[in-house]
Amino acid sequence: MTKGAGTIRPFFRARLEQGRKSWHPARVMTETSIYQPKRAMHAAIASIVTVSVLIIIKTIALLMTGSVSILASLIDSLSDAVVSAMNALAIHISLLPADKNHRHGHGKVEGLAALIQAAFITGAGVFLALESVRRLAEPQDIQAHGVAIIVMAIAIVLSIGLVMVQNHILRAAPSLAVQADRAHYSSDIVVNGGVIAALAVQSMGGPWWIDPVFALGVAGWLGWLAWGIGRQGIDMLLDRELPRETRARIEAIIRAEPRIHGIHDLRTRASGMQIYIYFDVELDPDMKLMHAHDITRDIEIALVREFPNAEVMIHMDPLGDIDDSRHSVPGVHH
Repeated sequence: MTKGAGTIRPFFRARLEQGRKSWHPARVMTETSIYQPKRAMHAAIASIVTVSVLIIIKTIALLMTGSVSILASLIDSLSDAVVSAMNALAIHISLLPADKNHRHGHGKVEGLAALIQAAFITGAGVFLALESVRRLAEPQDIQAHGVAIIVMAIAIVLSIGLVMVQNHILRAAPSLAVQADRAHYSSDIVVNGGVIAALAVQSMGGPWWIDPVFALGVAGWLGWLAWGIGRQGIDMLLDRELPRETRARIEAIIRAEPRIHGIHDLRTRASGMQIYIYFDVELDPDMKLMHAHDITRDIEIALVREFPNAEVMIHMDPLGDIDDSRHSVPGVHH
């Protein structure tokens, strides 16, 4: 019996149907992982609510005390508010599905947002440093130390609660924007604790300059924080390789497949909450295409089980033939 040119043999039809039902990585992702990228928006909303409360209580404390340390904390919270709003926008855009003009999605907007955040935090640090120097040159008394200490203690409790929420969400949504926000609010805990210490020392007759000097230290802290956030954003925008330990784990999973003869040209990168894994495997040159496809699909599933936020691209080479167009372009290939 002669089959038409477009007819698929029953064997291959069965394999394709099996693939649709049980092989696809997206199915593995939803059934075996907690990867839920949309939860990143919950973290952004929690940040906006928390920082709004912090701004209100710190403004009240500043008006009652005139402390430059509280001013430092308030400026930090104001920068947090802008950062949190930007994060919410960046996360919203990064979660948009890929389209015909952005086939890799919109994840890199998180890297761009990180750079803008770093610039804004740097500006806040510079302003605070200038104000601290002015207060050193023109000392001012601080009033209502007790009220200020209570307000800052409330701020610490709120910040700790937010960081705990962010830590929980990051396990399901590894967003750079949320990570940057967590780093900032974690620093707030330290800053607010320092403000309480400075106010307590001064209320007990300590030197007048401890308040502006501490604020100057906070300005330096903000500069360091901005550098860290900005570097992460640049790494994402320039497609920096994933950490060495992550690459090692990826390679170990691939090499655990006994039917391949080798692996080369492993390349990785991150874009928003998504990671991309590209590599070549060497297979028996006499192997049938369906068999080779089965092998690469099994590797793909194994990788997605370990990294549910990964998109995997595998190129198959016959054993001993590893040359392709990538090797004509200057770069690191192995």
